[in-house]
Amino acid sequence: MSYVDRSRPGAPMAADARAHGPGAARAALDRLAGWTVTAADGLAEELVAGGGRPVRRAREMRRDLAGDPPPEGWADELPTPGLRLTGLGTDGEGLGELFSAFLAAFPEDHPDRRPDRSEADEFALLAALVGGRALGPVMDLSGLVVDDGDSGAVRVGAALVVNDRPDEVPWIGEVFRRPDRRYAGLGGLLLRRALGKAAEQGVPEVGLAVTEGNPAVRSYERLGFRTVGVYSTVRLPATAL
Repeated sequence: MSYVDRSRPGAPMAADARAHGPGAARAALDRLAGWTVTAADGLAEELVAGGGRPVRRAREMRRDLAGDPPPEGWADELPTPGLRLTGLGTDGEGLGELFSAFLAAFPEDHPDRRPDRSEADEFALLAALVGGRALGPVMDLSGLVVDDGDSGAVRVGAALVVNDRPDEVPWIGEVFRRPDRRYAGLGGLLLRRALGKAAEQGVPEVGLAVTEGNPAVRSYERLGFRTVGVYSTVRLPATAL
């Protein structure tokens, strides 16, 4: 079996695991005990049958920017008056407001909100993502739409995190908006701007993963993303069975 090691401290992970012969699942269960593994359906099913716990099923999508360039003007879109674009802040105060928007966008019944993760877990994962420790350095294609409001307190209305994955194409690590009507469509606006700017910079392709059952897949398809595969994430038992 082959895989890409995307482990972080305390979180061993084997991504894009592939079987190259019989016994791959058994070898993974024996040698990668306690790891999280992402794999296509056949191998994932064997891992679950061997005692692994399914965590997520997602589709991988890609947007071809070279063969199918975005329409002119995408890179220059602006939000409605009263809202403004800004960079992705990663300081403590800015991250706290970003996390507030994240929690509003992903309530506990959302397909992308994992029931096995506490709010502290989710905050740590978001901090790792915007800090470049999860999927790679944050690219300048990332950004926020913020609302200064009448009180003067800055409120994040929508956010986009694009990571420069070292072994992949640039990746949409996260995109979300607050559910308030005032912020409707801002996730799409940030994505269109990012895709337009990426094409101007000569980026040939951008990828993302979306959980099966998330209706956002239709929005991605309207932006030109196409499904290239479906995979499952499986947590292996801590000890070999």
